[in-house]
Amino acid sequence: MITGPEGVVEVIVSLNEYQQLEKAREELRHLRRERTRSAIAAQMRDGIAQFEADPDAFRTLTREDLLRPDVFDRP
Repeated sequence: MITGPEGVVEVIVSLNEYQQLEKAREELRHLRRERTRSAIAAQMRDGIAQFEADPDAFRTLTREDLLRPDVFDRP
């Protein structure tokens, strides 16, 4: 079934078409996961480079700091 602007429409496809669609969906999910991982890795590399360039610009958080609800609201 497909939901569109006119509501729900029932679509009948062959098993072969269905398997191709599922394969395409899985590939799309895989690409999205990889893109997310790549973006996180890039942020980590950027953060490490910034820290190495100027360690004094970063603050050290204690366990108590991390338990505070406003920890990220403070400079």
